[in-house]
Amino acid sequence: MKRNPLIILILFAVTLYQLQATDWNQYRGPNGSGLAEDCQPPVKISEKNLIWKTLINPGFSSPTLSEEHIFLTGLSQDRLVTIAISKANGKIVWINRAPKVELEKVHKAGHPACSTPLVADDSVFTYFGSYGLICYKLNGTELWKKPIPTPKSLYGMSTSPILHGDNIIMVLDNDANLPGSSLSQSKIIAFNKHNGKTVWEIPRPLHRSGWSTPMIWQHNQGTELIVLGNGRVSGYDMESGSRKWYMPGFSRETISIPVAGNNTLYVSSSRLGGGADIQPDPLPFWEAVIQFDKNADGKIERKEMTNNFTFPIRPELPIGHPGFGIPLPKDKTRRESRLDSIFKGVDRNRDNVWTKEEFIGNMRSGRGKPLLIAIKPGGQGDVSKTHLKWELNRSIPEIPSPLLFEDLIYMVRNGGLLATVEASSGKLIYRERINAPGHYSASPIGANDHIYLSSNRGLITVVKANRKFTIAHQHDLQSPIHATPAIDKDSLYVRTENSLWAFRNQN
Repeated sequence: MKRNPLIILILFAVTLYQLQATDWNQYRGPNGSGLAEDCQPPVKISEKNLIWKTLINPGFSSPTLSEEHIFLTGLSQDRLVTIAISKANGKIVWINRAPKVELEKVHKAGHPACSTPLVADDSVFTYFGSYGLICYKLNGTELWKKPIPTPKSLYGMSTSPILHGDNIIMVLDNDANLPGSSLSQSKIIAFNKHNGKTVWEIPRPLHRSGWSTPMIWQHNQGTELIVLGNGRVSGYDMESGSRKWYMPGFSRETISIPVAGNNTLYVSSSRLGGGADIQPDPLPFWEAVIQFDKNADGKIERKEMTNNFTFPIRPELPIGHPGFGIPLPKDKTRRESRLDSIFKGVDRNRDNVWTKEEFIGNMRSGRGKPLLIAIKPGGQGDVSKTHLKWELNRSIPEIPSPLLFEDLIYMVRNGGLLATVEASSGKLIYRERINAPGHYSASPIGANDHIYLSSNRGLITVVKANRKFTIAHQHDLQSPIHATPAIDKDSLYVRTENSLWAFRNQN
């Protein structure tokens, strides 16, 4: 029987579309890009296109997708779990518990179920910093598990596994690295996806804990593994595992995942403490401090530094939020001693008060500088003077990763500010408030010629993807969002504090 070439071509095109449209198989989708160009999720998110909402165990991992299921991790009482949910109706298909372990210590604003599952072929791979790596079939059958010692980290582990060929690649940077020691605890490890055996391991002796997920950069001179860590971004040869190049200048705490396009790599990281601009506006910091002025004299005295007082580093957050200011000891004696030190550090004239002028004049910029950089391929060693295409030091987010959509880079930061940058030149096209203030942990994602932005307060803002700032729609879920949503061919999946929501395009 002869086959019609036109029918074969149509079937091939449909199959290719389905593969592209459902390839949200890791953190932030295809290669961590956050982009689903071939998909058509709803632009106007509302109760009208909410097809289901499912209660789930709490966690911060982002949803990832197979053809039929959505995968998440969470915490059920004291057990870490992997969850599979039906795309069609939102019913929980299976929940598997990880081996019982002592949970790692995490920041008060963090969670022990933070790393995002990886879907590859007919398997799903889950990493928990408290345990290690577990592989399940898509139907929930456990195939293998690999205990991994928990790296020492300031805030808990959040890096997620990625796939390259038959290898599951993990970056396990560790604060246990000792200066001058020949023993490197920080490392990159490749595990065979079929059995969990170690294929290769790369030591990272200069690196301490980090929170970024690696990505694969394919350019006109080859393929490299890109890892953003404390102080620098590095490129590794995919065959030998050796480091080829690095670019210094980043802060101690790096979180975002790099993105690539136009034969260029784009990497971002805020200043230590979340500073977005190289010359930050000091007024919001003073406005945060002056809320402790009990006698309303416009000054801060040492005796007014009580209750939730701390030196603000993220003034857009509410007082009492774990990320609002410098962490202070719980012990009362040590806490008071630390507050004495903070007070004296600003009160340079020793008149026992902070004035607005004194506070602003003594603000320290912190270590590192906010950076969004564009890197050309083909470098060796330190490429800061040879392969840096451009650099921007304004509106750099602390947690959300950049989104490259055609020739524009979109970045959303705390306070609800959206910056759009020309990818070819680094020129800032616009910086606008999206009327959704507060903190941002979820990264922007793009599809259907629109950008989807999710605030920690639960407000989703949809912005048109072009050089003119236009808000197309906003919808308040009235439930906190910490995870980056996922997209398939016609749907948007949003994880809130205790639920997974599915919004589907009804057209």
